[in-house]
Amino acid sequence: MQTARIVTVTYNSAEVIGPFLDSIPAGVDLVVVDNASADTTCEIVQSRGVSLIQQSENLGFGAACNAGANGATQPYVLFVNPDARLEPGCMEALLKAAETHTEAGAFNPAILTQSGAVRLNRRSCILPRALWTDKALATPDPAISTEVRVLSGAALFCRRDAFEQVGGFDPRIFLYHEDDDLSVRLSEAGWRLRLEHSAQVTHIGGASAGHSLQGAAFKAAAIAQSRLYVEGKHRISQPKLRGYLRALGKLASPLTLVSSRKRTQAIAYAKAVHRFDPNTYGTKG
Repeated sequence: MQTARIVTVTYNSAEVIGPFLDSIPAGVDLVVVDNASADTTCEIVQSRGVSLIQQSENLGFGAACNAGANGATQPYVLFVNPDARLEPGCMEALLKAAETHTEAGAFNPAILTQSGAVRLNRRSCILPRALWTDKALATPDPAISTEVRVLSGAALFCRRDAFEQVGGFDPRIFLYHEDDDLSVRLSEAGWRLRLEHSAQVTHIGGASAGHSLQGAAFKAAAIAQSRLYVEGKHRISQPKLRGYLRALGKLASPLTLVSSRKRTQAIAYAKAVHRFDPNTYGTKG
């Protein structure tokens, strides 16, 4: 199936990469980009004979996706998380949708939880509420085929020409909200976005982030700073003030008193908002 390349980004993904690789149809051009894992992820990938790009340092999700798509000659690229599984017929359904809807630059399959519920990226901090995806579409119905305004990066099927036209993922965004940013830029370039639930991917979610308090703090800080960056980039008013108000809400939540994890996340979020500098975010400066 050389009409598409599949790209996945790994970071300490040894526990999930094997089942992911097992779900990829034979004959697909698959590229694994590893963000300097410290576990056996790379050894597992190499043992399967899969193309592997080993980054010398972790530059983030978007930059790694761009590296994986670089040099692709196929008309389509599917970016999918390593803690996901492609269900049978997924690629065929996505290719059919792309051939039918030539105005669309990117698509989401139905991204399912292990229980079979749909994990829908329906909200975006850089879109007005009126453009959020209808929650009624969070239904495991293969008949759902519709236009939306924001897509999830957990399993994102892109027309390569559209992806390259907008410059791919913004490499300054380390993690989180990069899919919102790409969705908006594709729309601004004149491309449509679609949900195609005849294609299905099962996504466990969070497997690479870890479950430690340190991992929770890292995630909270990344969410805070990525949101501040994309809000500023897309001219949302007063992003820093909005960030402080969100941080205060998290710190004042009763959950912070009873949950050490929530408390750790709230403190990390507040610190990240306070130290955020749009001039140096995503740079080495």
